[in-house]
Amino acid sequence: MKKLITLVGGLALAAGLQAQSVPMPALSAPVTVHTDANGIPTIVGDTEHDVNYVRGFLHARDRLFQMDYLRRVASGTLAELLGPGALSSDVELRTLGLRRGALETWQHMTADEKAWVKAYADGVNAFLASADQLPPEYGALELSQVERWTPVDSLIIGKLLAFQLSFDSGVVDRTVRLATYQAVGEAVGFDGATLFSEDLSRAAPMDDRVSIPNFFETAGIIPVPGSSGSSLESAEGGAGASGGWRNLPGISDAVVDSLNGYMERVRNIPLLGTTIGRADNRAGSNWWVVSGEHTDSGYPIMANDPHLGLDMPALMINENIVIRDEQRVVSGVTPPGTPLTLLGCNLNICWGLTNHNIDVTDYFREEIRTNSYGLPTHTVHADGEEQVLYAFQSYFVNGVGDGEMDNVNRANVGYDSGGVTFLVPRRNNGPIVAQPDASSAISIQYAGWGATYELSSIRGFERASNMEEFRAVIDNWTFGSQNVVYADVEGNIAYFTTGAVPLREDLQNNNVGGGVPPFLLRDGSGALGHDWLPANENSTRAAPFASLPKSEMPHVVNPPWGYIANANNDPVGTTLDNNPLNQLRPGGNGIYYLNPSYSELRMARIDRELQDMIASGSVSVEDMKALQADNQLFDAELIVPYILQAFENATEEGAWPGLAQFALDPGIQEAVGRLAEWDFSTPTGLAEGFDPGSPAGAGAPSQDEVANSVAATIYSVWRGQVIGNTIDATLEALQLGNALPGSSDALRAFHHQLASFEQSGGFGASGIPFFNVEGAPDMASARDTVLLASLAQTLELLASDEFAPAFGNSTDQSDYRWGKLHRIVFSHPLGSDPFNVPNGGGLSDLGPNLPGVARAGGYQTVDASSHSVRADGLNDFMFGSGPARRTVAEMTPGTPNVAEILPGGRSGVFVSPFYTNQLRLWLMNDYLPLSFGESDAQSVAADTTTFTP
Repeated sequence: MKKLITLVGGLALAAGLQAQSVPMPALSAPVTVHTDANGIPTIVGDTEHDVNYVRGFLHARDRLFQMDYLRRVASGTLAELLGPGALSSDVELRTLGLRRGALETWQHMTADEKAWVKAYADGVNAFLASADQLPPEYGALELSQVERWTPVDSLIIGKLLAFQLSFDSGVVDRTVRLATYQAVGEAVGFDGATLFSEDLSRAAPMDDRVSIPNFFETAGIIPVPGSSGSSLESAEGGAGASGGWRNLPGISDAVVDSLNGYMERVRNIPLLGTTIGRADNRAGSNWWVVSGEHTDSGYPIMANDPHLGLDMPALMINENIVIRDEQRVVSGVTPPGTPLTLLGCNLNICWGLTNHNIDVTDYFREEIRTNSYGLPTHTVHADGEEQVLYAFQSYFVNGVGDGEMDNVNRANVGYDSGGVTFLVPRRNNGPIVAQPDASSAISIQYAGWGATYELSSIRGFERASNMEEFRAVIDNWTFGSQNVVYADVEGNIAYFTTGAVPLREDLQNNNVGGGVPPFLLRDGSGALGHDWLPANENSTRAAPFASLPKSEMPHVVNPPWGYIANANNDPVGTTLDNNPLNQLRPGGNGIYYLNPSYSELRMARIDRELQDMIASGSVSVEDMKALQADNQLFDAELIVPYILQAFENATEEGAWPGLAQFALDPGIQEAVGRLAEWDFSTPTGLAEGFDPGSPAGAGAPSQDEVANSVAATIYSVWRGQVIGNTIDATLEALQLGNALPGSSDALRAFHHQLASFEQSGGFGASGIPFFNVEGAPDMASARDTVLLASLAQTLELLASDEFAPAFGNSTDQSDYRWGKLHRIVFSHPLGSDPFNVPNGGGLSDLGPNLPGVARAGGYQTVDASSHSVRADGLNDFMFGSGPARRTVAEMTPGTPNVAEILPGGRSGVFVSPFYTNQLRLWLMNDYLPLSFGESDAQSVAADTTTFTP
């Protein structure tokens, strides 16, 4: 039994291994670890086995609790760690079955792959066997032991990351909202389907920048002529607006209620809640690469910052490896618990990732047979009845707080409440997640349920020495699709796409079966052709379903325009006309479909800045770092002109008095003046705030910084007020307040009403007006009144008691500094100090009732730090996700010139000097240089330890 750690013990653990030589009998030869002053190791060994063994040992030393936490989240055993509050998460994750898929992956791996992962697991267990102390979290949880690490644990952490990036419960949200709109529309007299597709849940982005402008031409993709009212036909032969996909026929109240119940179950589970609709905190990323012909050095420059949860400890861990017998030298970052470099460089190439939002999740309404207990036994399909598989589950819960050590006991979970998982074989062994009635069920088919090999692909990235070798390993990657940026020392730049886009039977027959697209609840009977086609020659390794060939996946090599960028935007333009289903595959061989919608605002800013840099001359590393630090609000750039025009209209002679009153308000006059002078940046405006290049306490902000900070506050609060007064108020008046669109959809819908006003006259395509002001003489006056009335509400709100902790009820607009609202707490899984930062890690809360540190940024800025567009409370503007690693790499021959930074440090032990030693640099957009190889490591080593056989 391992004794519990005390604070003194924690300090000893944090200090790491001070001995110069540590015996490790499992090694075949000595492994040397050079650790620099920032705690970042370079692991040097003769073989991959030995390096991975020591890698596992060091990961466990530095991040054991985080590793244990992540494997338990994904495995559905979190309650065994955190207690009964995590049981609901366990039930849902056990039902979905990521661990089933990880086990299947292990069973199908080659002997070489198994040895690679097992060496790492053995190293983790070597630490567990040798350590006489556990990290302090275990003491707080009344636990004195940790289960041994298995290779499947590493595979499931890879699955977990891919799952977070690709699983989509938005099908449920979209289906419920569309069904609700149609039902109310039929009763009230409007077209609910049009309200959904044309007004509120638009596929078309607010800005039309794409990553590969000529991809349709080069890949042979055929756009269908016409507007969003495409001529594509449904199975019944009818053509309608939005490509024949507007219908949701035959969905019963019981199904809607069941889907609502499912959403409520998963909404508050952190891992699953972010997959519902276009969630505010869904993972994203940026990357861009500029060809050497446009850089000051003549070498390509690549930048990447993946946007994930900003927790404590940091999600990634820095390290460098040298494997002598392969001449493999790799530096970068990886999720702890895995034996690979997820993002990094070797001596010849660098790579980065952004999430590629392809639709790999389908929900099906199944007809079922049940037994005498009401449990499903078979699904009914046109091909015949298929037996449902049963997976029996046992749950255990830690009795945290009872004062008894290791008091983990079995929980009583009924068969129909998660005690049995019901699996549908034809859905890639996907689970049944809801049962509306005795004869129907909801199942999920998802690309990630079975064996997948994303970790093997990344291992291949490490080993690749040129573009051909790099490209060859991408086919292993089945789910968690990524936009991959590539650059090498030979001067090449490229963009490839990983993952598999499943081919649906109906789409491959050039129709949308029954008018129901893949992004709504589909029919499981086979009658409408909604099934995924069986594996074909283009399928990724071990995938049981057919997929698009790589030639039709977004990709480009050395484009003539000299740069490539992606920020989770539509990569090729399938959604620009508001219909993601009106392109055909080469030769007209099926509908070309990737995803229903994308994120657009970061790409809009990045693409313009890159074009301006290239046009103005050569691009430098410092330019790339500055772009990563960009915190201008592009949505404000699009929308503020409408506020200014509304104010100008209010000042005109003969303006409607209800509008003209706002032009006479001194507060409105001042606020409009501030918005007119604003450059759309979002500085904190605080001496104690963190801004690019400026640490907290660096001195008072300049007058320009204060002015921009105040404008950022006014606009960001106004945004929530105006969406409430347009999109939300309109739906609430229709008794649809329980079916509001998500944050991004709401902003997109609002912008569309402004941008299309001259054509629409203020009415949506559904015929519903969104600018509703009693007594307004015309819709233009109503629109302008809503915009300015929302500004008046904003000023009232900022001076109210709600915001008093930030602004003290002040009506002086110069007090409204953005940093008072835009804050972050780097939260630990235990959710308490001193594990959280602040008030651990040497940082403190901004003030009473103002948790977190002040940080520049805002909604969909390049330097990602988003909040809900509906934010209207003191702490609603805080953010919790952003760059999990920033890197800029210049592809200089010999050794790439690379800088990176993490939002934390190497260690996960809160008393370690390496818990947050990189965080202050991250907060001010600074970097650390990346080391490569033995000579670099020796030259910067603060400690050298040799592990000997």
